[in-house]
Amino acid sequence: MVIVLGVVLLGACGGDQTPEPELSDGAALLEARCVQCHGLSKTTNEQKTQEQWQQTVTRMVEKGAQLNADEQATLVTYLAETYAP
Repeated sequence: MVIVLGVVLLGACGGDQTPEPELSDGAALLEARCVQCHGLSKTTNEQKTQEQWQQTVTRMVEKGAQLNADEQATLVTYLAETYAP
């Protein structure tokens, strides 16, 4: 009985899986999807326009970053607002 309850609770909590970031949270997307391949400072040391951030995000998706179209738009907006020239 205890084992069954533990399995049910573990399944309900998602186990050790990382929760998906909210689509509206650019900072969470940056942390969850970008720092897997490079450190956060790679991004935070940059200052780019919205168009330049769009080009960067597009290039990262082409290299394998897992971002759907809505997530890309959210991330680009966040980056352009937070790390503008």
